This record gives sequence, structure tokens and C-alpha cells, in this order.
Amino acid sequence: MFLFLKISKSQRVIILLLGGLLVFSFGIAIGVYIGSPDYSGKTSSSAEEPGRRFVKKEVKADILAKNQNSVDRPKFPPNLDKFNNKKVSDFKQKARIPGTSWMSHAVPFENSENRPLVSIVLDDMGLNQLHSDWAVSLKAPLTLSYLPYAKNLANQTQLARAEGHELLIHLPMEPRGASDPGPGALMVNMDQTEIKKRLARALYVFPGAVGVNNHMGSLFTADQRAMSIVLTEIKSSGQLFLDSLTTSNSLVARLGDKLNVPVVSRDVFLDDIDKEDEIVRRLREVERVALDKGTAIAIGHPRVTTLRVLEKWLADLAEKKIMLAPLSAVAKTRLNQMQNDGGLN
Repeated sequence: MFLFLKISKSQRVIILLLGGLLVFSFGIAIGVYIGSPDYSGKTSSSAEEPGRRFVKKEVKADILAKNQNSVDRPKFPPNLDKFNNKKVSDFKQKARIPGTSWMSHAVPFENSENRPLVSIVLDDMGLNQLHSDWAVSLKAPLTLSYLPYAKNLANQTQLARAEGHELLIHLPMEPRGASDPGPGALMVNMDQTEIKKRLARALYVFPGAVGVNNHMGSLFTADQRAMSIVLTEIKSSGQLFLDSLTTSNSLVARLGDKLNVPVVSRDVFLDDIDKEDEIVRRLREVERVALDKGTAIAIGHPRVTTLRVLEKWLADLAEKKIMLAPLSAVAKTRLNQMQNDGGLN
């Protein structure tokens, strides 16, 4: 302070101005670091997600670290070094051509032991890179459904396919209520041209998907006009449609049969209640459905609890007398059964 008073008035002014500039620059830097909220921090606790919460990366890391403390839980995060900024150059998928059969993109599969088949579909892939990488590292073949507005989709989906997983496009559709389905969502009040335009963008956002399933969509999938437009385009693209069944009023299965579009529906939601014991109970339900009907389709999300439970559950499938299968294999089995029963033409 004494030295500051001894220097000249002009020198003191310069020092004060430089100090103010330094503080201003520091504030700008903090603002850029924190950034604005985006969909990458989205979490939800139900199939028809009630609103979106945004979690800063540093806070999210702290929350995830706290989930490591339970007994008999795999270390989180698992070793995902091979996924860090990996570019997949040895995996090539031909571009999707309208009319191409969805089976051309199916993961090769053979049920040599004639066991009941279970398909595990993980929605909301691509937003949280850490969780998505963890899902990709799990035992294959899972069926991974990527949101079309996620970043770096080409590399993410190529890596997932190279690891033996099957791909879906998780198509945002209008729900009932005020929940936000995300950018590019299909809405019931849109005209046919706009629905087709948005659907086309989503269908071609990455190659190699066997089909589409709905993200939210409790309002859209119950609307006959809007859903007929979508299924007609899905048929032209040569893909299948998995109805996530976010509403009991869904018309997807009936319209699929009417329009001769390959449609299958999920049986069990794994994690609309984000608790470990509940997810374990739901997986037991999946096993019962598969043993009873021959196939089962379960839908979950790449969340810490779900991935941790799945990792353990996938380790002893042989003892459960069921077989993990890509969605295409389950769909093929169900569609063949429908044909035999006089359903799909």
C-alpha cells in the first residue's frame, strides 16, 4: 500500500485500469467455462420424462463418484480408455437406400440352442458420452437407440456397431403434457410435408440403423393421421418400428398391421423407477415374459443404476436359460409368428 501511494497519480490510474480489466476477463472466462444448459446433461426418471434437468459437468462428476460406494458394485466408471476420442476407421456401413430391407443392417445372430430371446434396448443414447460409452462396453448384442440431435453421432454409432451392438434411431415425438421431446420433434399439428421433412432428417442422421423407436410420443403415437404418415415413410425407408408404448392408447401396432409395416412393441420398462431393486425386479419380469412367450423386449436408459445392474445381469445369462438377442432377431421371430397367425401380410 505504501509503495502504491508513492507512485505518480497517472501510474496509479494505469494500475487500477489493468486490475479492472483482469477482473472483467476472469468473469468472462468463468461464464464460457460454465456455458449454457444443453440436452447433454438430461436425466429423467420415467419413460415419458417429466421435464428436463440440466447438470453441470463438474457437479455431475461429483454425483457419479458418490455412486461407487455400495458393496458388490462394479467400479464406476469402468475402464473406457478405448472409447476416448476413438475414431473407427475399419467399420463401414452402406448408406441406407429407400426400399432396402431392415434386415440388411441387422447384427448377425443365430439361436443355435433354440432358447427364449431377450432384446435389451437402451434409449436416449448419445447425449451423455460417458454413460453412452459405458453402455457400448457392455456385453453385446444390445440394441442402442440414439437421439438424432446428439453430437458426434457418426463416430458414436460406428463404434457401437463395431462392438457388436444393433442401432436404432430414437425419434422425438410429441407427448401429452408439457414435457419437451427435444429438437426436431414430430408434432401432431404439423402438416404432412413438415412431418416428412423432420422424419427424413432423423432417418438419415447416421447409417446402419435397423429402425426407429419413439422418444416420448404419448400424444403422437395415439394420433391416426400423424402416425400413418410416419409408418408409411418407415415402410418406404425399409425399416422397422419399435413402439416404446409410452401410452396404452398407442395406435402403432394396429396401423402397422394395416399398412403392412414391420412393427413390434416393448414388453417391459426397466427403469421408469430409478432404483436398483426395482430394476432387478423388472429384469426378472423380462425373464418370465421370455420363458412364457419365447421373446421379450425391454427398454431402459444409459443411467448409472441401470448400467450397473445390467452389467451384473448380463454376466450370467446362461444360468437364466435365455439368450441375449438384437432387436432384429426378436422382431423377425415375432413377425414370422404374426404371418403364421394371419396378421402381417
